[in-house]
Amino acid sequence: MENKKSARERFLDRFFGGVEDWDKYLTESITKEENAYDFEYGLKILEIQEQFGNRTNSELGREMWYSNDFFINSLILNFITDAEDDLVTELKQIYVGVLGILEFNAEAMEMVEESDEYLITMNFEIDLQLTYISSLFSYYIYGMSIPDEKRDELYPKMVDSLRDLVDKEALWKKLSNQIPDDVPVDLEDPRLHIATDLFVAGMSFVLGHEIGHHFLNHTGSNRRNIISKFIPTDVTFNQLHLDEFAADNFSFDLLIRGMKEKNANTLFAPLMVIFMLALYDKTPEESSQTHPSLRDRYLNLLSRVFEQDEKLALSLQAIMNELATWINDILKGYWKTEWWK
Repeated sequence: MENKKSARERFLDRFFGGVEDWDKYLTESITKEENAYDFEYGLKILEIQEQFGNRTNSELGREMWYSNDFFINSLILNFITDAEDDLVTELKQIYVGVLGILEFNAEAMEMVEESDEYLITMNFEIDLQLTYISSLFSYYIYGMSIPDEKRDELYPKMVDSLRDLVDKEALWKKLSNQIPDDVPVDLEDPRLHIATDLFVAGMSFVLGHEIGHHFLNHTGSNRRNIISKFIPTDVTFNQLHLDEFAADNFSFDLLIRGMKEKNANTLFAPLMVIFMLALYDKTPEESSQTHPSLRDRYLNLLSRVFEQDEKLALSLQAIMNELATWINDILKGYWKTEWWK
């Protein structure tokens, strides 16, 4: 019997610039003589990951089965830990190949005869933009809990985060000229905790959406269609649109399986991801041939939050309305319509 290719082998064979382990690759690509700070920082990251892996991955350290990115590998391990029996085996067939490309894209690759595993590709820019959108939202959410005079201090930081999101040319210039600082991070900062929650849940949602495309048989497999109950048949008759709604619903359910209690930031993250996509779409209320409108995807996910907790959903909707209105005003009519209302 012919040996099947693993998704990891398929990724490394197909994609020029694909590496087996990003953090290790980046650390080994520099020398202490060239850049002592980056070299030591890279070693420190590897050490922290080793310790984290030992705590969470059965003392296996940086062993990476599911991605060439340590963080993404950890998220899939979380999915597997929280999954029910019907999904565990399938989730163990996932491989996410992260590419160092400055383009916002993630894709569940078509299934092929020579491989039974599921390949997903994800570009580095997703990580970058999710960092900034999580920062923006965290400043606003944190600001709601502090006095007005303190809240005013957060405004310039919100503007900086927004500028990083919408002005990519300025962002790349800033990143290329950025000098690392050695200022210690306050791990007790409540704003940082909010940003971290949003980032982890947001990346999990993006990842879960692509996993959903695989598991819902949207990627060319005629054998795997293990979940069909997520398809909202009352929204549209366009099958490609239905696939997107189904993948969103699948990802939402995968995300909340890991919640031990109702976490506002986790439930907010899928809405934040749609909002981020809308920052790169001047007409979020309009659909395309392959995708439903971002407005409809947002409203669908908002309805899923309402199913979990109506009071919390109303609160999150109010935050989204206020933030979107602020952004539309500060960018002088960025969108033609108030698509979020």
